Amino acid sequence: MKFVTRIILIGIGPHSKRVYLPAITQLKQKFEVEISLAIDVKSEAKKITHYLEKHDYKIDTLFIDPFTGQLPEALKADLNHFVEVHGINAVIIATEPSVHHAYGEWALSLKLHILMDKPVSTRENAVSELEQANGILTDYQQLLQLYNDFQQEKSTVFSINVQRRYHPGFQYVMERIKEVSAATNCPVTAIHSSHSDGQWRLPSEMVLQDYHSYNKGHGKMSHSGYHIFDIVSQLYDAPGIAEKTPDQMEVISSLILPEGFIKQLNEQDYEANFKADYEQAKVYDDAELMKIFEDYGEIDATVLVRQLKDGVNMANITINLLHNSFSRRSWVIPYADLYKGNGRVKHEYHNIQQGPFQNIQIHSYQAKDKHHHNNKKDYKPGGNNHFDIYIFRNTGMLGGKHPLEIVTMKDLSALHKFDDSKLLTEQAKTAVIAEFLGFIQGDLDKKDLKSNIDSHLNSVKMMSAAYVSHIQQKVNGNPVVKI
Repeated sequence: MKFVTRIILIGIGPHSKRVYLPAITQLKQKFEVEISLAIDVKSEAKKITHYLEKHDYKIDTLFIDPFTGQLPEALKADLNHFVEVHGINAVIIATEPSVHHAYGEWALSLKLHILMDKPVSTRENAVSELEQANGILTDYQQLLQLYNDFQQEKSTVFSINVQRRYHPGFQYVMERIKEVSAATNCPVTAIHSSHSDGQWRLPSEMVLQDYHSYNKGHGKMSHSGYHIFDIVSQLYDAPGIAEKTPDQMEVISSLILPEGFIKQLNEQDYEANFKADYEQAKVYDDAELMKIFEDYGEIDATVLVRQLKDGVNMANITINLLHNSFSRRSWVIPYADLYKGNGRVKHEYHNIQQGPFQNIQIHSYQAKDKHHHNNKKDYKPGGNNHFDIYIFRNTGMLGGKHPLEIVTMKDLSALHKFDDSKLLTEQAKTAVIAEFLGFIQGDLDKKDLKSNIDSHLNSVKMMSAAYVSHIQQKVNGNPVVKI
């Protein structure tokens, strides 16, 4: 009898629709896997039922009331019963991040395999309440402890879906970093990373929209920002030189909140740019918004991370995170698809210094907001799959003929035989799911896992501390958070 991975999918939003559901359908060619139950909130029931029927997904559904904090006892009992009756052995958590901890804690209590969207956790009002900002790290530590408690009894996977760890471009860069560290004993000495979403959200939409929300007291750092905290941690740790590993981190943040956003463009500016059409979108005027926006989550964030050893700073890492950036949106009423279909355009840049020996730059810039259909031209600047790597090396010290090597994603695509018709980030997410299923089926050891929960401590520390730094600044306290 074949082993079947039976999954509960919690959250059927844009990410599940675009990634998890089609990827698992595709991976059925390789794995015995089924989604036995899909869960979401009651307000989405009609839309989700229609979506599943339209795409011929034959999956049982459970629609629940939204909650905060702990999993409601009645829901826990229902889920426990379903797991027992249907032989569930895995769960995918693709919910709003403030309930990641609750679902993760429940799944660990049943020793299930877990694949969870980033971030590991966030908290409502993390941008304004010290307890909630620190609670992001506390949540991680609690989940990690619960996970470790039973690993000797039963070895499970608890994977965090951060696709850059699986992206061949980032893997290539990390190998080049390791080469130079092995040759010179030089660690990474500086990193500058920038990520822009191109997500132009009009002022009243910040109040009304719950997808990648600001109205729950967290924002960009709890959305795509976690990806950058995580990949920066991976890049910095790549050399693996034990005697040069920092023993302390200092974090300083500067956030732009929605109240700053309407200082940049006020209602008169929107009326001038959109003319009479703006009345369709203007639910609140600026005076009302300034009151409503109190304690709303961050739109943009700049974070400085100092890496110290024996009280001495070894490296500066600067992280620039932007929702408010170049966008292709030019319409007043938002489209239904806020994930990839509302003018959203990604720009990403990383600059990694390795002392006098090596500089690596990663450039990834989209100019189009339509990502459903791609081709080989999309590997060029502005294309959906643009990703160029510049490697500068001190050939006098390291050897080699050329001080500059340029590697494009087209080069890596040919090497790895990627599908030109799909976004490479989404192919990397399919690799996340394949690894998850491979471990469950016994094809992989735990040491082979790229993003298990026990490898996320520094990423979570950065995110939590960035919120703490902002809160301390607001009360004229010390903005430097020592970890």
